[in-house]
Amino acid sequence: MRINAFLAKLGLGSRRKVEELVLAGRIKVNGSTITDLSFQVEETDSISFDGKSVQMEEESLKRPKIIAFNKPPGYLTSHEDKFHENTIFSLLPEAFQKYNYAGRLDLDSRGLLLLSIDGDFIQKVTHPRNKIDKEYIISLKQPVAWKPIADEFMLGVREGGETLRALAVKPANVVPEKTPPGFTSYLSIILKEGKKRQIRRMCKAKEMVVLDLYRIRIGKLDLRDFVLEEGKYKVITEEQVLGKPAS
Repeated sequence: MRINAFLAKLGLGSRRKVEELVLAGRIKVNGSTITDLSFQVEETDSISFDGKSVQMEEESLKRPKIIAFNKPPGYLTSHEDKFHENTIFSLLPEAFQKYNYAGRLDLDSRGLLLLSIDGDFIQKVTHPRNKIDKEYIISLKQPVAWKPIADEFMLGVREGGETLRALAVKPANVVPEKTPPGFTSYLSIILKEGKKRQIRRMCKAKEMVVLDLYRIRIGKLDLRDFVLEEGKYKVITEEQVLGKPAS
């Protein structure tokens, strides 16, 4: 197996990330520094990163490759933070403490997160070229005329020197509302490539106040299809997120 694929399998990061580690001379195989990305390794080889062994352990093979986690508000999507002790990993068992996450949700947002020990899977979900869309349901302080907002969001909103676009926007119809026709307080927003705090920034640019932001779907995995309480996790497969590969 090529060294970048093997290191990703060990959970050191995506293939792109581990390639940077190799080229920087931070990886050794059987005591020798390797900088050749075409180098082939075996599972029996001894691998070290910055002098520390990262050889695959037997117990790591028993851990699930991917879990879905329903993030509550008030928790950081981070392994640790010196200013905030409430991270998603404080809600997860010890076995998952070294898992990586495929995209963040900000402190006040909630909903679906994917965590994995497989760097290749993380890359598939997060890289823009793979076009894995994500759906969010937002609750607004005041009802808005949703069609003009949808048109503007899909055309692109300038904020912070960037153009922020949504793939699709429509009423979410979360609960019955007593609002005039064409107005809603709940929007479903689908993104192809989510930039940092993108939806909140788009709404702020249009002077809309977001009360709640809930990620309901990543790829084909939809929280509406199964029961997963906030703060809980569920073991899932790659196919549940990405669908079956083309034959």
